[in-house]
Amino acid sequence: MKTLAKNDVLKRNQVAHVKAERDILAEADNEWVVKLYYSFQDRENLYFVMDYVPGGDLMGLLIKLGVFDEPLARFYIAELVLAIESVHKMGFIHRDIKPDNILIDRLGHIKLTDFGLCTGFRWTHNSKYYQKDGVHARQPSMDINCSVTTECHCEKYKPLERRKHRDQMNDSGV
Repeated sequence: MKTLAKNDVLKRNQVAHVKAERDILAEADNEWVVKLYYSFQDRENLYFVMDYVPGGDLMGLLIKLGVFDEPLARFYIAELVLAIESVHKMGFIHRDIKPDNILIDRLGHIKLTDFGLCTGFRWTHNSKYYQKDGVHARQPSMDINCSVTTECHCEKYKPLERRKHRDQMNDSGV
């Protein structure tokens, strides 16, 4: 259980970050992200009840081992790439990847945590200048499933809702 003192959250102007983390962890159905089961509060604190991840974090393992041997380094880098890719597919950018925010589960696999600085994908530059006809269908920078030939709901849905809608459309063969 993660406990946050309300006074500290307010003093550090972190209310939006805490809400973003709560929302992302609660909605994430992802093997690479720590799952939030409950959140509640009392007069002094906010509480997040999350997956139990008993292996500590990658920083602790680095301190314990000093330098990873090559196979272990390859293993954790490969898992980190898959974890970051899965977060991007959910429509988010973590923005605080560091060994302290990479937890290790009981089987030695990683889970990402601390999404307080996370953001959704933003619009990229207008690429109409690079197209012959100058026509440009506005797309989020990482949403490759949105095209001009199908109805786009990018602005209508939040990132996780957009993913769910896209998956439903794919399942129905549209």
